[in-house]
Amino acid sequence: MNLLDWFTLFSYIALNVDVVLQILQIYKTKSSKDLSLLGMIIRYAAIIIILMKFISLHDTPLILGQGLIALTFTVYFVLAAVYYRYRTKK
Repeated sequence: MNLLDWFTLFSYIALNVDVVLQILQIYKTKSSKDLSLLGMIIRYAAIIIILMKFISLHDTPLILGQGLIALTFTVYFVLAAVYYRYRTKK
């Protein structure tokens, strides 16, 4: 991997910081009321489509970075959905 590949990978890691902070906020407040689940579904679909494209290109740094975002966003989405469902049952 060249220097640009490493910067790409580190950029993806940096992009995950916001999602991790959101996960911690949802967990701390036990609420997802300020989130749009429809918007999250659209973002999640886009993340998966982009990951599939990077896999087809066989570009390891992009696959690793997008895979990391997919994994982090999966946790974020599941946690938001759990608290959304919990909120609607009250």
